[in-house]
Amino acid sequence: MLYESTIVTDFDLVCGQSNMVGVIQTVFLAGILLGSLIFGPFAESFGRKRATQIPAVILFVFTLTTALCPSIYLYLASIFFMGVGAGGYRVNCIILSTEWIGVSKRSWGACVTQLFGSVGQCVLAGTIYGIRKWRVAQLIGAAPLAVVIVYIWCAVSNYLLSYISFFLTRFIPESARWLLNKGRTEEAKQLIANAAAINKQPIPHSLLEKVTVNTTPNNGGMKIIFRSPLLTRYFLTVVLAWFSLNLCIYCLYLDMGSLGFSIFLTQFLFGAFEIPANLLSMWLLEIFGRKALFIFTLAIGGLSSLLIVAVPQEHAVAVTSLAVAARFFLVWAGSVACVYIQELSPTSVRQTATALGSIAARAGVLLAPLLNMLAVYHWVIPIVISSSLTIIGGVLGFLLPETKKTELPETAEEAEKNRLQEQELSSLWLKSTTPGKHTTFL
Repeated sequence: MLYESTIVTDFDLVCGQSNMVGVIQTVFLAGILLGSLIFGPFAESFGRKRATQIPAVILFVFTLTTALCPSIYLYLASIFFMGVGAGGYRVNCIILSTEWIGVSKRSWGACVTQLFGSVGQCVLAGTIYGIRKWRVAQLIGAAPLAVVIVYIWCAVSNYLLSYISFFLTRFIPESARWLLNKGRTEEAKQLIANAAAINKQPIPHSLLEKVTVNTTPNNGGMKIIFRSPLLTRYFLTVVLAWFSLNLCIYCLYLDMGSLGFSIFLTQFLFGAFEIPANLLSMWLLEIFGRKALFIFTLAIGGLSSLLIVAVPQEHAVAVTSLAVAARFFLVWAGSVACVYIQELSPTSVRQTATALGSIAARAGVLLAPLLNMLAVYHWVIPIVISSSLTIIGGVLGFLLPETKKTELPETAEEAEKNRLQEQELSSLWLKSTTPGKHTTFL
Protein backbone atom coordinates (compact mmCIF):
# COMPACT_ATOMS: atom_id res chain seq x y z
CA MET A 1 0.00 0.00 0.00
CA LEU A 2 1.38 3.41 -1.01
CA TYR A 3 -0.13 5.21 2.03
CA GLU A 4 -1.37 3.82 5.36
CA SER A 5 -4.03 6.50 5.73
CA THR A 6 -5.15 9.41 3.57
CA ILE A 7 -8.01 11.88 3.52
CA VAL A 8 -9.61 9.61 0.91
CA THR A 9 -9.68 6.59 3.23
CA ASP A 10 -10.42 8.50 6.45
CA PHE A 11 -13.31 10.53 4.98
CA ASP A 12 -14.48 7.83 2.54
CA LEU A 13 -14.05 10.03 -0.53
CA VAL A 14 -15.06 7.41 -3.06
CA CYS A 15 -17.81 7.00 -5.65
CA GLY A 16 -20.07 10.06 -5.42
CA GLN A 17 -17.59 12.00 -3.26
CA SER A 18 -14.44 11.24 -5.27
CA ASN A 19 -14.46 14.76 -6.72
CA MET A 20 -13.92 16.20 -3.22
CA VAL A 21 -10.15 15.69 -3.55
CA GLY A 22 -10.04 18.37 -6.24
CA VAL A 23 -12.36 20.56 -4.16
CA ILE A 24 -9.94 20.37 -1.22
CA GLN A 25 -7.06 21.67 -3.35
CA THR A 26 -9.23 24.51 -4.62
CA VAL A 27 -10.45 25.45 -1.13
CA PHE A 28 -6.90 25.64 0.22
CA LEU A 29 -5.70 27.76 -2.69
CA ALA A 30 -8.77 30.01 -2.34
CA GLY A 31 -7.79 30.53 1.30
CA ILE A 32 -4.28 31.56 0.26
CA LEU A 33 -5.76 33.99 -2.24
CA LEU A 34 -8.08 35.52 0.38
CA GLY A 35 -5.23 35.76 2.91
CA SER A 36 -3.14 37.72 0.43
CA LEU A 37 -6.12 39.94 -0.38
CA ILE A 38 -6.90 40.70 3.28
CA PHE A 39 -3.45 41.04 4.83
CA GLY A 40 -1.89 43.03 1.98
CA PRO A 41 -4.01 46.17 2.54
CA PHE A 42 -4.05 45.37 6.29
CA ALA A 43 -0.27 45.80 6.37
CA GLU A 44 -0.52 49.21 4.69
CA SER A 45 -2.82 50.43 7.47
CA PHE A 46 -1.60 48.60 10.59
CA GLY A 47 2.02 47.81 9.84
CA ARG A 48 4.12 44.97 8.46
CA LYS A 49 4.89 43.44 11.85
CA ARG A 50 1.29 43.00 13.00
CA ALA A 51 0.30 41.74 9.54
CA THR A 52 2.99 39.06 9.88
CA GLN A 53 2.10 37.99 13.42
CA ILE A 54 -1.66 37.54 13.02
CA PRO A 55 -1.61 35.23 9.97
CA ALA A 56 1.22 33.25 11.57
CA VAL A 57 -1.03 32.44 14.53
CA ILE A 58 -3.94 31.60 12.20
CA LEU A 59 -1.67 29.27 10.23
CA PHE A 60 -0.47 27.46 13.35
CA VAL A 61 -3.92 27.02 14.90
CA PHE A 62 -5.57 25.68 11.76
CA THR A 63 -2.63 23.47 10.82
CA LEU A 64 -3.26 21.70 14.13
CA THR A 65 -7.03 21.57 13.80
CA THR A 66 -6.78 20.22 10.25
CA ALA A 67 -4.97 17.16 11.58
CA LEU A 68 -7.73 16.55 14.15
CA CYS A 69 -10.84 17.07 12.00
CA PRO A 70 -13.36 14.19 12.28
CA SER A 71 -15.33 15.03 9.11
CA ILE A 72 -14.68 16.25 5.60
CA TYR A 73 -16.70 19.44 6.08
CA LEU A 74 -14.75 20.51 9.17
CA TYR A 75 -11.60 19.60 7.27
CA LEU A 76 -12.59 21.89 4.39
CA ALA A 77 -13.28 24.79 6.76
CA SER A 78 -10.02 24.23 8.62
CA ILE A 79 -7.86 23.95 5.51
CA PHE A 80 -9.45 27.12 4.11
CA PHE A 81 -8.36 29.15 7.16
CA MET A 82 -5.01 27.42 7.06
CA GLY A 83 -4.66 28.82 3.53
CA VAL A 84 -5.69 32.29 4.74
CA GLY A 85 -2.89 32.23 7.31
CA ALA A 86 -0.33 30.89 4.83
CA GLY A 87 -1.17 33.52 2.21
CA GLY A 88 -1.06 36.44 4.64
CA TYR A 89 2.11 35.30 6.38
CA ARG A 90 4.16 34.67 3.26
CA VAL A 91 3.40 38.00 1.61
CA ASN A 92 4.09 40.08 4.72
CA CYS A 93 7.23 38.38 5.98
CA ILE A 94 8.90 38.95 2.59
CA ILE A 95 8.05 42.66 2.59
CA LEU A 96 9.11 43.14 6.21
CA SER A 97 12.53 41.62 5.56
CA THR A 98 13.01 43.42 2.24
CA GLU A 99 12.32 46.86 3.71
CA TRP A 100 15.03 46.35 6.33
CA ILE A 101 17.76 45.04 4.00
CA GLY A 102 20.18 47.45 2.31
CA VAL A 103 20.55 47.96 -1.43
CA SER A 104 23.45 45.53 -1.90
CA LYS A 105 21.60 42.53 -0.41
CA ARG A 106 17.97 43.55 -0.86
CA SER A 107 17.07 40.61 -3.11
CA TRP A 108 17.93 38.22 -0.27
CA GLY A 109 14.63 38.93 1.51
CA ALA A 110 12.53 37.24 -1.18
CA CYS A 111 15.11 34.65 -2.24
CA VAL A 112 15.81 33.28 1.25
CA THR A 113 12.06 32.90 1.83
CA GLN A 114 11.76 30.93 -1.40
CA LEU A 115 14.84 28.91 -0.43
CA PHE A 116 13.30 27.69 2.81
CA GLY A 117 10.14 26.81 0.89
CA SER A 118 12.23 24.57 -1.36
CA VAL A 119 13.89 22.90 1.63
CA GLY A 120 10.42 22.35 3.06
CA GLN A 121 9.37 20.51 -0.10
CA CYS A 122 12.29 18.11 0.24
CA VAL A 123 11.52 17.55 3.92
CA LEU A 124 7.85 16.99 3.05
CA ALA A 125 8.75 14.27 0.53
CA GLY A 126 10.94 12.49 3.11
CA THR A 127 8.35 12.88 5.88
CA ILE A 128 5.49 11.44 3.82
CA TYR A 129 7.70 8.64 2.53
CA GLY A 130 8.63 7.64 6.08
CA ILE A 131 5.26 8.11 7.81
CA ARG A 132 2.52 7.46 5.21
CA LYS A 133 -0.11 8.81 7.67
CA TRP A 134 -1.48 12.21 6.78
CA ARG A 135 -2.62 13.23 10.28
CA VAL A 136 0.79 12.56 11.82
CA ALA A 137 2.52 14.37 8.95
CA GLN A 138 0.21 17.35 9.47
CA LEU A 139 1.09 17.55 13.17
CA ILE A 140 4.80 17.35 12.36
CA GLY A 141 4.32 20.22 9.91
CA ALA A 142 2.74 22.31 12.68
CA ALA A 143 5.64 21.80 15.09
CA PRO A 144 7.97 24.49 13.66
CA LEU A 145 5.11 26.99 13.76
CA ALA A 146 4.98 26.59 17.55
CA VAL A 147 8.02 28.89 17.70
CA VAL A 148 5.80 31.64 16.30
CA ILE A 149 3.30 31.14 19.11
CA VAL A 150 6.11 31.49 21.67
CA TYR A 151 7.07 34.78 20.03
CA ILE A 152 3.50 36.13 20.02
CA TRP A 153 2.99 35.16 23.67
CA CYS A 154 6.25 36.79 24.73
CA ALA A 155 5.47 39.93 22.75
CA VAL A 156 2.27 40.53 24.73
CA SER A 157 3.70 39.47 28.09
CA ASN A 158 5.89 42.51 28.67
CA TYR A 159 5.42 42.48 32.43
CA LEU A 160 6.06 38.78 32.95
CA LEU A 161 8.98 38.30 30.59
CA SER A 162 10.16 41.77 29.76
CA TYR A 163 13.70 40.76 28.85
CA ILE A 164 12.52 38.09 26.39
CA SER A 165 9.97 40.46 24.90
CA PHE A 166 12.65 43.14 24.51
CA PHE A 167 14.91 40.71 22.66
CA LEU A 168 12.16 39.51 20.36
CA THR A 169 10.94 43.02 19.61
CA ARG A 170 14.47 43.87 18.49
CA PHE A 171 14.62 40.63 16.54
CA ILE A 172 11.43 41.29 14.55
CA PRO A 173 10.89 45.07 14.45
CA GLU A 174 8.33 47.07 12.54
CA SER A 175 9.38 48.37 9.12
CA ALA A 176 11.06 51.75 9.52
CA ARG A 177 10.02 52.60 5.96
CA TRP A 178 6.37 52.01 6.82
CA LEU A 179 6.68 54.16 9.95
CA LEU A 180 8.21 56.98 7.91
CA ASN A 181 5.49 56.66 5.31
CA LYS A 182 2.92 57.09 8.10
CA GLY A 183 4.71 60.14 9.51
CA ARG A 184 5.90 58.32 12.66
CA THR A 185 9.41 59.70 12.39
CA GLU A 186 10.60 59.33 15.99
CA GLU A 187 9.67 55.63 16.11
CA ALA A 188 11.51 55.08 12.83
CA LYS A 189 14.59 56.87 14.18
CA GLN A 190 14.56 54.69 17.29
CA LEU A 191 14.38 51.49 15.25
CA ILE A 192 17.20 52.66 12.98
CA ALA A 193 19.28 53.46 16.07
CA ASN A 194 18.56 49.98 17.48
CA ALA A 195 19.59 48.36 14.19
CA ALA A 196 22.81 50.38 14.11
CA ALA A 197 23.58 49.39 17.72
CA ILE A 198 23.02 45.69 16.98
CA ASN A 199 25.27 45.90 13.89
CA LYS A 200 27.80 48.05 15.80
CA GLN A 201 27.76 50.60 12.98
CA PRO A 202 27.42 54.41 13.12
CA ILE A 203 24.33 55.99 11.58
CA PRO A 204 25.25 58.17 8.57
CA HIS A 205 24.25 61.79 9.15
CA SER A 206 22.69 61.94 5.66
CA LEU A 207 20.35 59.11 6.64
CA LEU A 208 19.09 60.97 9.70
CA GLU A 209 18.50 64.07 7.56
CA LYS A 210 16.44 61.98 5.13
CA VAL A 211 14.42 60.57 8.03
CA THR A 212 13.72 64.10 9.26
CA VAL A 213 12.57 65.26 5.82
CA ASN A 214 10.13 62.40 5.17
CA THR A 215 7.53 63.30 7.78
CA THR A 216 4.38 63.69 5.66
CA PRO A 217 2.09 60.63 5.64
CA ASN A 218 1.72 59.23 2.13
CA ASN A 219 -1.63 57.54 1.61
CA GLY A 220 -3.58 56.80 -1.53
CA GLY A 221 -3.81 53.05 -1.99
CA MET A 222 -3.43 51.27 -5.31
CA LYS A 223 -4.78 54.28 -7.20
CA ILE A 224 -1.25 55.70 -6.82
CA ILE A 225 -0.05 53.06 -9.29
CA PHE A 226 -3.03 53.24 -11.65
CA ARG A 227 -2.79 57.04 -11.89
CA SER A 228 0.55 56.55 -13.62
CA PRO A 229 0.48 54.78 -17.03
CA LEU A 230 4.15 53.88 -16.56
CA LEU A 231 3.68 52.24 -13.14
CA THR A 232 0.52 50.53 -14.37
CA ARG A 233 2.52 48.98 -17.21
CA TYR A 234 5.23 47.80 -14.81
CA PHE A 235 2.69 46.32 -12.42
CA LEU A 236 0.66 44.48 -15.06
CA THR A 237 3.80 43.11 -16.74
CA VAL A 238 5.14 41.55 -13.53
CA VAL A 239 1.68 40.32 -12.50
CA LEU A 240 1.12 38.60 -15.87
CA ALA A 241 4.50 36.89 -15.57
CA TRP A 242 3.73 35.78 -12.01
CA PHE A 243 0.38 34.39 -13.14
CA SER A 244 1.79 32.52 -16.14
CA LEU A 245 4.79 30.98 -14.39
CA ASN A 246 2.63 29.64 -11.55
CA LEU A 247 0.12 28.29 -14.06
CA CYS A 248 2.95 26.47 -15.81
CA ILE A 249 4.56 25.21 -12.58
CA TYR A 250 1.33 23.76 -11.21
CA CYS A 251 0.24 22.25 -14.52
CA LEU A 252 3.41 20.18 -14.19
CA TYR A 253 3.21 19.77 -10.41
CA LEU A 254 -0.38 18.51 -10.31
CA ASP A 255 0.47 16.05 -13.08
CA MET A 256 3.43 14.53 -11.20
CA GLY A 257 1.88 11.07 -11.06
CA SER A 258 1.83 10.81 -14.86
CA LEU A 259 5.50 11.72 -15.32
CA GLY A 260 6.48 8.07 -14.89
CA PHE A 261 8.65 8.33 -11.74
CA SER A 262 7.88 7.69 -8.07
CA ILE A 263 5.72 10.52 -6.73
CA PHE A 264 8.01 10.78 -3.67
CA LEU A 265 11.14 11.05 -5.82
CA THR A 266 9.55 13.58 -8.16
CA GLN A 267 8.40 15.71 -5.20
CA PHE A 268 11.91 15.57 -3.74
CA LEU A 269 13.54 16.45 -7.07
CA PHE A 270 11.20 19.39 -7.57
CA GLY A 271 12.21 20.77 -4.16
CA ALA A 272 15.91 19.87 -4.46
CA PHE A 273 16.36 21.62 -7.79
CA GLU A 274 14.66 24.73 -6.46
CA ILE A 275 17.40 25.15 -3.84
CA PRO A 276 20.18 26.00 -6.34
CA ALA A 277 17.67 28.11 -8.28
CA ASN A 278 17.12 30.33 -5.25
CA LEU A 279 20.80 30.39 -4.32
CA LEU A 280 21.71 31.41 -7.87
CA SER A 281 19.01 34.05 -7.77
CA MET A 282 20.51 35.65 -4.66
CA TRP A 283 23.91 35.88 -6.31
CA LEU A 284 23.12 36.57 -9.97
CA LEU A 285 20.48 39.24 -9.27
CA GLU A 286 23.25 41.43 -7.89
CA ILE A 287 25.55 40.71 -10.87
CA PHE A 288 23.31 40.72 -13.95
CA GLY A 289 20.39 42.68 -12.54
CA ARG A 290 16.66 42.03 -12.44
CA LYS A 291 15.63 42.65 -16.05
CA ALA A 292 18.01 40.22 -17.78
CA LEU A 293 17.25 37.39 -15.34
CA PHE A 294 13.51 38.07 -15.52
CA ILE A 295 13.52 37.65 -19.30
CA PHE A 296 15.99 34.75 -19.34
CA THR A 297 14.37 32.58 -16.67
CA LEU A 298 10.84 32.96 -18.02
CA ALA A 299 11.94 32.23 -21.60
CA ILE A 300 14.08 29.18 -20.73
CA GLY A 301 11.51 27.86 -18.24
CA GLY A 302 8.73 28.15 -20.80
CA LEU A 303 10.83 26.53 -23.54
CA SER A 304 11.85 23.63 -21.25
CA SER A 305 8.20 22.97 -20.49
CA LEU A 306 7.25 23.27 -24.16
CA LEU A 307 9.91 20.72 -25.16
CA ILE A 308 8.05 18.06 -23.16
CA VAL A 309 5.55 17.79 -26.02
CA ALA A 310 8.38 16.70 -28.33
CA VAL A 311 9.36 13.73 -26.13
CA PRO A 312 7.42 10.43 -26.25
CA GLN A 313 5.61 9.91 -22.94
CA GLU A 314 7.16 6.48 -22.40
CA HIS A 315 10.59 8.13 -21.92
CA ALA A 316 10.01 8.88 -18.23
CA VAL A 317 13.56 10.05 -17.49
CA ALA A 318 13.58 12.60 -20.31
CA VAL A 319 10.09 13.91 -19.50
CA THR A 320 10.86 14.23 -15.78
CA SER A 321 14.21 15.92 -16.53
CA LEU A 322 12.51 18.55 -18.69
CA ALA A 323 9.78 19.07 -16.07
CA VAL A 324 12.39 19.53 -13.33
CA ALA A 325 14.39 21.92 -15.54
CA ALA A 326 11.26 23.94 -16.30
CA ARG A 327 10.39 24.14 -12.61
CA PHE A 328 14.00 25.15 -11.81
CA PHE A 329 13.89 28.18 -14.11
CA LEU A 330 10.29 29.11 -13.29
CA VAL A 331 10.94 29.07 -9.54
CA TRP A 332 13.97 31.22 -10.24
CA ALA A 333 11.72 33.55 -12.26
CA GLY A 334 9.30 33.64 -9.32
CA SER A 335 12.06 34.88 -7.02
CA VAL A 336 13.02 37.58 -9.53
CA ALA A 337 9.37 38.65 -9.95
CA CYS A 338 8.94 38.88 -6.18
CA VAL A 339 11.98 41.14 -5.90
CA TYR A 340 11.01 43.15 -8.98
CA ILE A 341 7.48 44.07 -7.92
CA GLN A 342 8.75 45.34 -4.56
CA GLU A 343 11.45 47.48 -6.14
CA LEU A 344 9.07 48.96 -8.72
CA SER A 345 6.32 49.87 -6.22
CA PRO A 346 6.28 52.92 -3.90
CA THR A 347 6.38 52.24 -0.14
CA SER A 348 2.76 53.33 0.39
CA VAL A 349 1.46 50.55 -1.89
CA ARG A 350 4.35 48.06 -1.89
CA GLN A 351 2.54 45.60 0.35
CA THR A 352 -0.73 45.80 -1.58
CA ALA A 353 1.03 45.53 -4.95
CA THR A 354 2.92 42.44 -3.78
CA ALA A 355 -0.28 40.96 -2.36
CA LEU A 356 -2.09 41.51 -5.67
CA GLY A 357 0.84 39.91 -7.47
CA SER A 358 0.56 36.96 -5.11
CA ILE A 359 -3.19 36.80 -5.82
CA ALA A 360 -2.45 36.66 -9.55
CA ALA A 361 0.00 33.84 -8.86
CA ARG A 362 -2.66 31.96 -6.86
CA ALA A 363 -5.14 32.52 -9.67
CA GLY A 364 -2.68 30.72 -11.93
CA VAL A 365 -2.50 27.89 -9.41
CA LEU A 366 -6.31 27.70 -9.20
CA LEU A 367 -6.65 27.54 -12.98
CA ALA A 368 -3.97 24.85 -13.37
CA PRO A 369 -6.28 21.90 -12.48
CA LEU A 370 -8.93 23.25 -14.86
CA LEU A 371 -6.37 23.65 -17.63
CA ASN A 372 -5.13 20.10 -17.02
CA MET A 373 -8.67 18.86 -17.69
CA LEU A 374 -8.14 19.78 -21.36
CA ALA A 375 -5.70 16.88 -21.53
CA VAL A 376 -8.69 14.59 -22.19
CA TYR A 377 -8.78 16.09 -25.71
CA HIS A 378 -4.99 15.94 -26.14
CA TRP A 379 -2.28 15.71 -23.50
CA VAL A 380 -0.18 18.53 -25.03
CA ILE A 381 -2.88 21.24 -24.73
CA PRO A 382 -2.22 22.28 -21.08
CA ILE A 383 1.55 22.31 -21.64
CA VAL A 384 1.38 24.35 -24.84
CA ILE A 385 -0.96 26.97 -23.35
CA SER A 386 0.88 27.42 -20.04
CA SER A 387 4.34 27.38 -21.67
CA SER A 388 3.34 29.91 -24.33
CA LEU A 389 1.97 32.33 -21.73
CA THR A 390 5.22 32.04 -19.77
CA ILE A 391 7.33 32.82 -22.84
CA ILE A 392 5.10 35.82 -23.62
CA GLY A 393 5.62 37.02 -20.03
CA GLY A 394 9.38 36.84 -20.57
CA VAL A 395 9.20 38.85 -23.79
CA LEU A 396 7.15 41.55 -22.03
CA GLY A 397 10.03 41.89 -19.57
CA PHE A 398 11.71 44.18 -22.11
CA LEU A 399 9.16 46.83 -21.04
CA LEU A 400 10.58 46.95 -17.49
CA PRO A 401 13.41 49.14 -16.17
CA GLU A 402 16.48 47.85 -14.35
CA THR A 403 16.27 48.33 -10.56
CA LYS A 404 19.60 46.88 -9.46
CA LYS A 405 21.47 49.07 -6.95
CA THR A 406 18.60 51.57 -6.75
CA GLU A 407 16.91 52.71 -3.55
CA LEU A 408 13.38 51.49 -2.86
CA PRO A 409 11.03 54.24 -4.11
CA GLU A 410 9.06 56.05 -1.43
CA THR A 411 6.71 57.80 -3.88
CA ALA A 412 5.29 57.26 -7.38
CA GLU A 413 7.56 60.03 -8.67
CA GLU A 414 10.65 58.21 -7.39
CA ALA A 415 9.43 54.95 -8.94
CA GLU A 416 9.05 56.65 -12.33
CA LYS A 417 12.59 58.02 -12.11
CA ASN A 418 13.96 54.49 -12.53
CA ARG A 419 12.76 54.50 -16.15
CA LEU A 420 14.07 57.99 -16.83
CA GLN A 421 17.51 57.10 -15.45
CA GLU A 422 17.62 53.94 -17.58
CA GLN A 423 16.68 55.93 -20.70
CA GLU A 424 19.44 58.46 -19.97
CA LEU A 425 22.02 55.68 -19.57
CA SER A 426 20.85 54.01 -22.80
CA SER A 427 21.12 57.34 -24.63
CA LEU A 428 24.67 57.86 -23.36
CA TRP A 429 25.62 54.32 -24.38
CA LEU A 430 24.23 54.81 -27.91
CA LYS A 431 26.14 58.07 -28.30
CA SER A 432 29.35 56.39 -27.15
CA THR A 433 28.96 53.66 -29.78
CA THR A 434 28.03 55.98 -32.68
CA PRO A 435 30.92 56.24 -35.24
CA GLY A 436 32.65 59.60 -35.13
CA LYS A 437 31.36 60.42 -31.63
CA HIS A 438 33.25 59.77 -28.44
CA THR A 439 31.84 60.00 -24.95
CA THR A 440 34.10 59.98 -21.93
CA PHE A 441 32.75 58.39 -18.76
CA LEU A 442 34.44 59.60 -15.56
